[in-house]
Amino acid sequence: MPLPRFDKLPEDKRRTILDAAAEEFAQHGFDAASFNRIIAAAGISKGAMYYYFADKGDAYGAVLDDVMDRVEQLMHGVESPTDAAAFWQMMATGSDLLTSEFFDDPRTAALMRSLYARGPGDTTYMRLMDRSRAWVGRVLSIGEGLGAVRDDVPHDLLVETVTAMMAAMDMWFERAMRTMPLEELLVLSPKVLELMRDLLEPKARILNEAKVG
Repeated sequence: MPLPRFDKLPEDKRRTILDAAAEEFAQHGFDAASFNRIIAAAGISKGAMYYYFADKGDAYGAVLDDVMDRVEQLMHGVESPTDAAAFWQMMATGSDLLTSEFFDDPRTAALMRSLYARGPGDTTYMRLMDRSRAWVGRVLSIGEGLGAVRDDVPHDLLVETVTAMMAAMDMWFERAMRTMPLEELLVLSPKVLELMRDLLEPKARILNEAKVG
C-alpha cells in the first residue's frame, strides 16, 4: 500500500506515477520490474518516490488496487436491480463491461497475470482476494434479498465459491488470450455468466421455468 501522503497528491500526478508503475509491472512482472525504471518513467526523483512508497511492493499494491477500483467503478455505473430478473440483467451488463475492460486493455490482463503468478503466498494477492470476497459478498446479498440467489447454501460458502470461480476463469482467459483468436474468446465469455447463474440461481425457479417451457 502507498504511504498516506500519496493519496494527497493531485490526481494528475497520482495518475502519472500509477501509469508508469503499471506499465513496468505489466511488461516485466513483479520480480523483474525495476523501481528505478518506474521512477524515471514517472519523471520524479528517487527521494520523492520513496516519500510516497516504502518499496517496489508498495507501488505494486497501489497499481493492483487501482485496477480493482476501476472494476468496482464500472459496476457502480450499472442500474440497481429491483427484482430477480433485473438482478441477472445487472449481472449480464456487468459481465459485458468487465469483458471489455479485460480484452480491450492488454495491460490489465498482464497485471492480472503477474498477480496470479505470485499466488496465495503473496500479501498483495491475499489482500486483493479479500477485496474480491467483500465485493462478491455485497453483490450476492443484493441477489439474495431479491430472491435471485439461492438461500439453501450458506452465504459465506457462496462467496468463497464465486470468488474462487472468478479467479479461475480470469486465469483461464488470460492464458487463452495468448493462443486463441479474440472472436472465439468473446463467444465463450457469456458462458461465464451462464456457469455463474447455474451455480447461484434458486433451483426451484429453474425447475419451474423448465416446466413452463
